[in-house]
Amino acid sequence: MLNAVLRGIAAEGLGAVYFRDGGRRATGLAVEFTDVEHLEFDL
Repeated sequence: MLNAVLRGIAAEGLGAVYFRDGGRRATGLAVEFTDVEHLEFDL
C-alpha cells in the first residue's frame, strides 16, 4: 500500500515538473509508474 502511494507521489511530481513543465505544456497528461524496481532522485 505504501509503495503504491509513493509511486503516485513520484509520478505526479515528475509529471508536473518534467512533462507538463509547470503548466506550460501537456496539461492533460497523466503520468503513472508501473513495474518500478528502482527509482532515485537528487534534489
